Amino acid sequence: MKIGIKQTHNSRSRYDSKGFTLIELMVSMSITIVILGLLMGMTKIAVGSWKDTHSRTRASRLAQEVFSTVGKDLEGIVVRSGNNYEWVLVKDSGNNSSENGPDGSTEIGNPLVVSFFSAVTDRYNGQINTTDDLGGDISLVRYKLIYQDLIGGATQKPVYALYRERIDPNFTFDAALAKQSIDPDVAVNNEKLEEADLKRDYSLDEIVSEQNYLAENIYDFTLSFNFEYSLADGKSGYKRVVIQTNGASKSLSIRGNQILVDGAALTLPSDAGAPRLAGADVSILVLSDEGMNGIKTKNINNKSDLAKYLKKHGRHYSKSVILPQS
Repeated sequence: MKIGIKQTHNSRSRYDSKGFTLIELMVSMSITIVILGLLMGMTKIAVGSWKDTHSRTRASRLAQEVFSTVGKDLEGIVVRSGNNYEWVLVKDSGNNSSENGPDGSTEIGNPLVVSFFSAVTDRYNGQINTTDDLGGDISLVRYKLIYQDLIGGATQKPVYALYRERIDPNFTFDAALAKQSIDPDVAVNNEKLEEADLKRDYSLDEIVSEQNYLAENIYDFTLSFNFEYSLADGKSGYKRVVIQTNGASKSLSIRGNQILVDGAALTLPSDAGAPRLAGADVSILVLSDEGMNGIKTKNINNKSDLAKYLKKHGRHYSKSVILPQS
């Protein structure tokens, strides 16, 4: 009887030590593969979500930086009537193809240079009412969007970037204020411009110098101006002018008593009174870092492909600014 029990015990021990069968191994491997696939999928989704959130956050931060600066400049805009001096100028910047983008099919959509006078708060680098303050409160401000390297050097890494030039009041008074034109491409004939530094500061090339960099990955920068006027019946009318190099209106000049669109007077109803600049809309397109890097290597052959690419990798932002009574 004892021998029988011992044999049964040994028999079970041998059976237990055989391990998993092939079917059991295949089932367990299949379950493991499924679990790993799920984990990889979840990880991919999480990484993609993180990248998208990071891209949105960075694009939003860049947009806020642009709107904060442009908004403050526009809120302090200075336009005086009763004269024929130029106070605002928006025109084609004249960028060449290399400044517009990596090739002819990825050019900046709206390459404008924007110039206007403003009582900016960062004049004299913010050292107002100090010994660095040379007097005056009106600065000439200019914006330009360009595709170029931010730092320079042997290895060029150009990006789309928006530049802002602020000409301090002392230079503004001598070089630009109370002039027939503030066009940076037009030579300024003034006996006070004999100083080399003053000529340099007023040149068009200075807009896109390193110290004037504002924000990168800005692919499009568009300004629209809103004008208000009174009608004979006492009601108010409004006229919006969108400046685009490939649009209906390609340039804008405010010359005190005149508002010129493409060189001609702004079209208004016959009973309209003198219009005033009442507001402005700022619109920008911000590319993600992935979009910025890819636009230099992707095969973008036409405007349709470019539009799809920008829709996928770009984000539009806009801001309205109510301007002071002039």
